Amino acid sequence: MNMREKILFTATNLFESRGINASGVDTIIAESGIAKATLYKYFPSKNLLITAYLRGKSDRFYEWLNSNLSFKRANSTDVLIELCELVEQWILTPEFHGLPFHIASVEFPDPQHPINQYSAELSLELQNYLSQMAKEAGIKEPETLGQQLTIIFEGAALVERLSPGIGAAKRAKSAAVMLINASAKKKK
Repeated sequence: MNMREKILFTATNLFESRGINASGVDTIIAESGIAKATLYKYFPSKNLLITAYLRGKSDRFYEWLNSNLSFKRANSTDVLIELCELVEQWILTPEFHGLPFHIASVEFPDPQHPINQYSAELSLELQNYLSQMAKEAGIKEPETLGQQLTIIFEGAALVERLSPGIGAAKRAKSAAVMLINASAKKKK
């Protein structure tokens, strides 16, 4: 693990266990066992470190999702149903701590703050990803379905984070499948 990865790994653990604002630069430096100059060499500001954390979490999610989806079924709604199953599985993993961009937007509530703005970008990225999958599946209004699925999945992630094991992920999957099936009946 190189120095940048070490800093980001430490920051990720602290952000997820203590919160972003509660994990100051001095704590990250102490936990990493590095000099302050080293941290600032790789991340000139805490905002850049937070952005790297959020980007890394999103990238790992999409990599996991894409490696588990059967894209041989990409031109059918089957891939969307499979996606719903995978999102439920992901939310229910013990490593799931909520959507990082949700947490960051709560910790930085000012809509003008760069972290809040980046969190909104990541939410839109998820919506665009889902819309693109709906488009490839031949859904007539893919942007509508993409937004609906985003609302359902983000809501399930929040409810499961606040009340683990309550069944929100399973119910969200069922609702998403119903929407997909209804949207598929209106295909192009």
